[in-house]
Amino acid sequence: MGSSYSTTSEDVNPVQKGASPSGEEYRTYYPRNSEDAVESFNILRQKLPSELVLDILDFAEYWVLSATHREDSMNYTENDCCDRAPYLTSEPIQGGRFPVQEIRINIWSHDQGWSSYREDHGSFRNSWTWFDLAIERPPGRDDISKNEDLRLATNVHARREATCHRIIYQRDQKIHWMQNLQAGDRIAIVPQARFPGWRNTVQKASIEIYTTPVL
Repeated sequence: MGSSYSTTSEDVNPVQKGASPSGEEYRTYYPRNSEDAVESFNILRQKLPSELVLDILDFAEYWVLSATHREDSMNYTENDCCDRAPYLTSEPIQGGRFPVQEIRINIWSHDQGWSSYREDHGSFRNSWTWFDLAIERPPGRDDISKNEDLRLATNVHARREATCHRIIYQRDQKIHWMQNLQAGDRIAIVPQARFPGWRNTVQKASIEIYTTPVL
């Protein structure tokens, strides 16, 4: 699907923080908005050329972060998925015309925990609960999702415990739909289930969108 994907059964925070070698905690800070980025730009360009400052800010990934999180256990059967209602939708994208640099999605979920296909238990084979990505655009904009693989993640077959699915999209992967996201667009996580007996249980999810500030 043109993304970095991993799963784990460990429970993690949507926006992570780590510990320094001395044992002290540190946080990664992002500009709250473009005004923060402009202030940083103006401070640095007092000592450095403007072109170099822009390169430094981009290399440092000094991007505006928009984070959305939902923690609410929901069950989805095939009938519940007919209208493709999202579990979580992002805030409108900020920035310039094509501002998105990175998208990080975390989903904690599992299926009904049983099936008649024992040979597939614990794998992704014949797993009929999954998640799609939806792109919501203001009226008048073209559909950029045509002919795109928008499956985000598939639940482990017949597992009762939640798995954390981590999906990362980066601009340098040159994913068509991502490169064409514009300010005002939104993305959403859409649970899916197919066939009687299959149930997609979502415990929580997060969407983080990193955008280039308007300088």
